[in-house]
Amino acid sequence: MKKLIIMLISIISIYSASAQKYTDQYIKDASIVAESWLSNINNNQYDNAFKMLSNEVKVRYKQKTWINLINELMLEFGELESRKTTEKKFQSEVEGMEDGFYVLIEYTSSYTNTIDHNEHILLKQNDKIKWEIVDYNYEFKNKEK
Repeated sequence: MKKLIIMLISIISIYSASAQKYTDQYIKDASIVAESWLSNINNNQYDNAFKMLSNEVKVRYKQKTWINLINELMLEFGELESRKTTEKKFQSEVEGMEDGFYVLIEYTSSYTNTIDHNEHILLKQNDKIKWEIVDYNYEFKNKEK
């Protein structure tokens, strides 16, 4: 009986370690995509950024409309001064979305026209095992001029 319990505990701990390894890799891979997407945005490479959006987002916005919106937003933010990752987490469920593999990344950012600026990117792995941007949110206050 003791051998059975020890074997069961061993199997569970191996499975948990393996799941954590995959979760860490998902976060790492999604982070690379998020950084690339943000770099495209901050360097006015809006066509490239649009290509990295999920099909769900592309259906809601025509490319030209999305580019105009993101351009206006970046003009409001100003130039990026710095960005620091504050949180990264893997989720298999996100409210209002189908189950899947999601990674949420949060940043504290500094732009020339804003203060207390936070950015949140939600990525989802598509059916081709590719990470795509499904949501981008932000909060900030305008600098006093």
